[in-house]
Amino acid sequence: MNEVVRTLAPGELASAQEVLSRSCNYDNVLDIAQEKLWAPAANGLVAEPLGAFLGEQLVGVACSSGTWLRLLVVDPQHRGTGIGSKLLDACEAQIAAHGSFVRTLDQPGNYLAPGIDVRNQASIAWLAKRGYQTAASACNLLINVANNAKVSDEIFASLCERCEKQGYTIARLSAERLESDAAIVENAFSKGWAFEMRRAHTQSGGVHIATQRATQALAGFAAHDGNNAGRGWFGPTGTLAEHRGRGLGAALLMACLLDVRNAGHSHCQVAWIGPREFYDKIAGIDSERHFTVLRKELS
Repeated sequence: MNEVVRTLAPGELASAQEVLSRSCNYDNVLDIAQEKLWAPAANGLVAEPLGAFLGEQLVGVACSSGTWLRLLVVDPQHRGTGIGSKLLDACEAQIAAHGSFVRTLDQPGNYLAPGIDVRNQASIAWLAKRGYQTAASACNLLINVANNAKVSDEIFASLCERCEKQGYTIARLSAERLESDAAIVENAFSKGWAFEMRRAHTQSGGVHIATQRATQALAGFAAHDGNNAGRGWFGPTGTLAEHRGRGLGAALLMACLLDVRNAGHSHCQVAWIGPREFYDKIAGIDSERHFTVLRKELS
């Protein structure tokens, strides 16, 4: 029976979840399948999901968005039959309309992970045979929030008190401030960060801000669950340059960690870490994950 690769419709979510549940060994995609397959990313980039079918049976799922290959899996029972190559070819054809190269997974605003988990050597080798080369690496940290003496309401209160003494207030972002503060984040940091900030606020209320008490001006922010909604992922976070060194980042991080703990998660995953020492000092590092980003030039 010949395989057919075509656009995957939102009404086929349940079938896609079945394939993903059998195919993804390093990330549980089941609860976030709709986000990864149909939700947009930053900079107005839409998702272009594909399905590979044998008759009526869905046996492979993929999604591109802009110049990124966001997701590609084949049901284990159907691997080694050329289905993955057909899906990849179809994704590359979609991506060619947006640019001259393909990059794996690390799309600002909507990514399953910031690269391919380095434990997934089979997929890395499979893509290497098809012209993909290492372009970057990334690391996620996992912070224990369920049983961690460094993560507590008492510590959060003391961090907020320190900020108050320096003229700042830590609070959850309100709907009234969302667009004005997101515009500041976009200008100071990136469109991708502003995109995730908006989505975190909409999906979970998971954005905390630091403001100057005298002026109510935004000084810093931290968000969680703006990407991989409901999974307890932290980020993005940033403090405007003129307000750094006053402990705002620590208080904002703790506010998010407590949210993740109160949502019932055992760990908070900090994606695309920057200052590792900061996270270790404030909350401790339980474990970490490492990723490879691959890239291919399109002819």
